[in-house]
Amino acid sequence: MKQRIIIIGIALMLLWSAPFVSAQGNGASSEIVGIMDDGRIVLGDVVFTIASNARFFDRDERTPIPLASFQEGDWVEFSVNPDGEIDEMWLSSE
Repeated sequence: MKQRIIIIGIALMLLWSAPFVSAQGNGASSEIVGIMDDGRIVLGDVVFTIASNARFFDRDERTPIPLASFQEGDWVEFSVNPDGEIDEMWLSSE
């Protein structure tokens, strides 16, 4: 039941963020509200788990950077894997 609610929440967030969908069509853009020590991140009003193999990039979307480079208030673009986890995230260039 909890997993269904999370999936529905993710789907609604992606629908609400339609104007922010990237040109590639595989991600969304949002502001970091919080980064938790337990491997979760709050983007907008949705809490995401960060995938164990997640990759993080600078604004050029090519240069790898650590998760520690991201801060609350940063605008990011991200993609979500089929499990609803963030699998890639990069600092927004906008």
